[in-house]
Amino acid sequence: MPTPDWFVDIKMLKRILAERLLAACTAVLIPLAQADCVEVIAHRGASGYAPEHTLAAYALAYGQDAPWIEPDLVLSADGVPIVLHDLTLDRTTNVAEVFAGRARADGLHYAADFTTAELQRLTVIERRTGRFPHATLRIPTLKEALDLIDGLNQTTGRRVGVIPELKHPARQPGLAEATLKVLAGYDLPVRIQSFDAEALAALDTAHPRVLLIRQRAQLTPQGLDGISRWASGIGLPKSVLAPTAPSSSDYLPIITLAHERDLAVYAYTLRADLIGEGFAHFADEVTALARLGVDALFTDHPDQALAALNEVDAACGADAAAQAVL
Repeated sequence: MPTPDWFVDIKMLKRILAERLLAACTAVLIPLAQADCVEVIAHRGASGYAPEHTLAAYALAYGQDAPWIEPDLVLSADGVPIVLHDLTLDRTTNVAEVFAGRARADGLHYAADFTTAELQRLTVIERRTGRFPHATLRIPTLKEALDLIDGLNQTTGRRVGVIPELKHPARQPGLAEATLKVLAGYDLPVRIQSFDAEALAALDTAHPRVLLIRQRAQLTPQGLDGISRWASGIGLPKSVLAPTAPSSSDYLPIITLAHERDLAVYAYTLRADLIGEGFAHFADEVTALARLGVDALFTDHPDQALAALNEVDAACGADAAAQAVL
């Protein structure tokens, strides 16, 4: 999940917030969560340890007791939802080697130009330095990912859920419908997320929806009023929600505004190997967000996030179905 450009100007963001809400800021971290705990979502699986969006990353996240697993979704040429963060394949696979000459005019290889069978000939490459060193895994379909999680739920008795993100649905007609069709074949806790407010609001589903905030206007009282009519939560970069140092709470009003409208607040993305500014330790960043009132967080390192939350009795637990955040 990239940080939108507009988040860079914090001063402009603060001007949007009404003076009465800014006055609510204090110099002390005050727990404001509408749930009694913080949910942990395995961001692209346990992607800090295994390549993102591989069955290995999902299985490891499950084994680390993550209650939620996040698959990003794009469509193949034959209309199958596959698990991939980018619309293109170049950053995370060996596509240029396997399919020489198949790039578009911009020099990139798009998943939409390859069938599922072709995509599964590729091997996944770790995009971040210092992480998993080998290229031995492949791109799974959504069905394969759900088979894994559902199968583990049946053999362990747990109720781990999925929170798929629809990637650029306006550029991928049929993605939402194809995703819902696959999801309908499983008895899993599900929430659906996207940056595309129009597509998410129009989705014909009973599953809770989480809007990843893209524009300043969405964070005004009026903007959040509109979102709350159909969504159960909003997602924001941790840099907007978390203080720049553990003693600050400059961004509390965003959480307050959301909770006043029964919107859960999701923070992304926490990485133990890329700790936020002002924090000496990953656990400090995690617990700071918990104290600010964040309801859920996306992390590449679910085991470490859960350990940090358990230290302050703030983790929701290992079953999605038992958790309180909508």
